[in-house]
Amino acid sequence: MTTDQNIALDLSSEAFLREPHASYRLGRQHCPVYAVPNQDLVMVFGYDEVLEALMKPKIFSSKNEESVLGASIHNPECQAIYKTGWPQVPTLLTNDPPSHTRFKKLVSQAFTRDRVAGMQGHMEAMADALIDNFIEDGECDFIDQFANPLPCQVIAEQLGFHKSDIAKVKVWSDAFIDLIGKDMTSAEQVERAKSVVAFQHYMKACLDERRTHPREDVLTDLVNARVDDETPLNEAELLNVAQALLVAANTTTSHMLSGGLLALIDHPVQLAKVRENLDLIPNMVEELLRLQTPTQGMWRRASEDTELGGVPIKKGTMLMLVFTSANRDKKHFPHPDDFDVERDFSTAHVAFSRGVHTCIGMMLARQELVCAFRQIIKRMDNIRLSSSRPRPQYEPSLIFRGLESLHVEFTAR
Repeated sequence: MTTDQNIALDLSSEAFLREPHASYRLGRQHCPVYAVPNQDLVMVFGYDEVLEALMKPKIFSSKNEESVLGASIHNPECQAIYKTGWPQVPTLLTNDPPSHTRFKKLVSQAFTRDRVAGMQGHMEAMADALIDNFIEDGECDFIDQFANPLPCQVIAEQLGFHKSDIAKVKVWSDAFIDLIGKDMTSAEQVERAKSVVAFQHYMKACLDERRTHPREDVLTDLVNARVDDETPLNEAELLNVAQALLVAANTTTSHMLSGGLLALIDHPVQLAKVRENLDLIPNMVEELLRLQTPTQGMWRRASEDTELGGVPIKKGTMLMLVFTSANRDKKHFPHPDDFDVERDFSTAHVAFSRGVHTCIGMMLARQELVCAFRQIIKRMDNIRLSSSRPRPQYEPSLIFRGLESLHVEFTAR
């Protein structure tokens, strides 16, 4: 294996953050495990190396307080604000076994295959209602009119939001995203911290309501989750899980919808294949997840001196497991940069991570994407980028992969 650590990768430039794939390709070729010069940081680009780290959670730990609230935890004004809410406790994303195992058992009670399958018709109706709002116009701001509101509506219903408060889903979700993926001034951190606590107090009221008035939704299942002799989720734990679901089920799905539609526009031959055979949509969604990978990577910390891919790693070193790079590793995905709706997934992508930290909501995300793209393809033809707008760009972010805008024109079917 080649582990040339002397290649020049500018991981902080705006050009890289917007379009990282050329740099990741270089990394996979020369140093799949890359020790960033002058930083206590290792970037893991290769599929095998990412998978190895994911399957060793005791050595490559997920425990990291900054993964939830970012640098704001060091801001005294933010600290004072956070004290008016509930503490951030490690549950799923920032936890390790054996503690993590308890949470996964309990939260899995809310994401059964039957529950998700039963949501299909309702999701398709939601997608149709959104398309109804612009289908006669022959154009739309796809992100504002579809990609953002659909996942907001889905997760808002499942978390007990009142219909009049659905707009808050995006505001609060964006606040969490900004805290972990954006450089901000102290004043900006303070505003996001206020949103975090506002979300907690709102969700506390929703939890109380579900205890007295249960419904057929995820929040009710979380409140009532019981497995063997495991201790039920307490208030802070429930709020932390709801927070994770808010972000995972909203922002990443929105990014997949907009990035996926752009991929279909850019590849009309592939879109035509799907139009001819709608049964290809589930496999197309897997291919879009592989190519788009809306959560580009996740942090880990070495809990002991170790090595990965032949590179020595000291205890305490931070690692970024770059899922979006692993998903384009040609050793596992032939012609990895091609979009192929008929790809044979003999190797599973890692868009939802793997091992103990496999995304708990992946069935819900897949179902939502399949339903949304089915209705889009059924009802919108000749989809193209707006002729009056510049080509869409991706937001400059190391963690999340999402378009800044997507204006499209089309013909109603």
